[in-house]
Amino acid sequence: MSAFQPIHGQCECARVRYRVVGPAEELYHCHCLRCRRLHGALFATFAVVAREHLVIERGSGALSTYTSPHGEWHFCRHCGCHLLVDSDKRPDAVWYMAATLDGDASPGHPQDTEKHIFVASKSALATITDSLPQYAGYAPEGEAGSSKEP
Repeated sequence: MSAFQPIHGQCECARVRYRVVGPAEELYHCHCLRCRRLHGALFATFAVVAREHLVIERGSGALSTYTSPHGEWHFCRHCGCHLLVDSDKRPDAVWYMAATLDGDASPGHPQDTEKHIFVASKSALATITDSLPQYAGYAPEGEAGSSKEP
């Protein structure tokens, strides 16, 4: 296995730029109503990484925060792009939006940790066509990649 090479991401207007220096612990596609509304999409894809592995390179002053009972959602106040989520459930980790990575880079997560969560509340417009594991809510504790969603 090769060493993880740093990857970069940014918001749409490029005011906020970040670097990830370690592989994601997991990757999941969340179909809950909150994520659909916050992202204006049929689901949101998050990579979970140890907090010390994500560095804001520029534009931290351009980040605004929406606080929900499930975490703090950080987005660019200029273009509205959602970038990061902090959660009290995992203060040692940060969730970042995999779609904001440059060049469709892979977050480097173990493939057995990718999954769909909250499929019980997915939009009727969404069709899941892959063979990834699906969970009605959170993935069960103790399972590969069971980090609670923010």
